Amino acid sequence: MKKTLLIAAAALAASVISSQAQVYSQNIVGYVNTPLPGGNHLTMIANPLIGSGGTNGAAQVLTGLTGGENLFIWNGAGYYAYTFNGLGVGTGLGFPSDWTDPNGGAAGSVPGDVYDSGNQVYWTLPPQLNQGQGAFLQNPNTSFTNTFVGTVVLSNTAPIVLSGGNALKLVASTVPLGGSLENTNINLPFIGGENIFIWNGAGYYAYTFNGTGVGTGLGFPSDYTDPNGGAAGSVPGDVYDSVNQVYWTPLPAVNVGGGFFVQNPNSTENWSQNLVIP
Repeated sequence: MKKTLLIAAAALAASVISSQAQVYSQNIVGYVNTPLPGGNHLTMIANPLIGSGGTNGAAQVLTGLTGGENLFIWNGAGYYAYTFNGLGVGTGLGFPSDWTDPNGGAAGSVPGDVYDSGNQVYWTLPPQLNQGQGAFLQNPNTSFTNTFVGTVVLSNTAPIVLSGGNALKLVASTVPLGGSLENTNINLPFIGGENIFIWNGAGYYAYTFNGTGVGTGLGFPSDYTDPNGGAAGSVPGDVYDSVNQVYWTPLPAVNVGGGFFVQNPNSTENWSQNLVIP
């Protein structure tokens, strides 16, 4: 089941982003710079701030879009696909957004598509990029850096629900933090057995959490093992544990505004965060 679902996720390639962040008013406003390579590259993104005016609409937080970009939002089993047609193109025609459904209203397409018989396309409701939600963006144009500007989320009053049963969920930190996923401000609720998948540009680095202190208690660099067992495409820096016959990994990490897949085999886990600023 894991492999089947992961193949569905991997059908869309993404590049791990290299983002820069700066909070310029502690607790209030910040910005995050996210490079978006051109040439039809797919980039994994996440909106790390509440947009200006309290909106998380994709067109409002992805202000550098010019037209032709594709956005893919995970729906639990696949992706809702959106194509940006340029600011004011669809809304100028009286449709609900400037985004069309490139799948043309076919099965699995975006709910709420509205057919435009004049242009023979389906206009969609405005896509949303909420905090805690990862997505993929495909840029067919020249490279640019998108600057997310907005309010810093200090705590997520509605926790991110990591459903059990080995379902895959594409998530991100709701607070604008990068680095180790074991950072106390990131505060993942893992108890053991959860899998994390982080895109590396050609596939996913896979990590399995073995429980707090399990690997570090044995003197290894983290409590995560590589379920691929050191095979091709495995996590760089794997350290082989000959006694337990597993590969311990360095701490998994993401950039600010970076998403990752979580697969939870346990009962539902609720991911809450409360940013503590020194």
